[in-house]
Amino acid sequence: MFEATIREAGDVGEQVVRADTTEPDDWSGTAFAHLDVRSLISEDRLGSEKVMVGQTIYPPGSTHEHHLHPDAEEVVIVMSGTGWHRVGSEFYDIGPGDIVFIPANAPHSAGSDPGEPMVILWILGGVPSLEKAGYVSVPTILRNR
Repeated sequence: MFEATIREAGDVGEQVVRADTTEPDDWSGTAFAHLDVRSLISEDRLGSEKVMVGQTIYPPGSTHEHHLHPDAEEVVIVMSGTGWHRVGSEFYDIGPGDIVFIPANAPHSAGSDPGEPMVILWILGGVPSLEKAGYVSVPTILRNR
């Protein structure tokens, strides 16, 4: 028989997180320093055990370092703006409502189109932090548009 410990809402602290009132993370000195990255749900913030959720705002025409996560899958949801996402060797044009799935160990990167910022939500599955997801920078292949 399955037994579970049931938590009451008051036992787990913060339940609703707003990206617009969450302070940006400090990525100074990294390949993400030019982006507005906010950790919304994580081990540190809410005691999450198996998921991390964040928001990234890409300024118009910006991108980030090509990388992979050896210990987590990732899902990206485009909230506004347009751009591209590369998963493995494939490039995809993305816009509001698009959802990108990135398997563990799949090199990936993203960028916004010129003219407007792109806002995404990202979810790391199976881990509560970027440290536990792992982060490996990998060489990139430029996209010919």
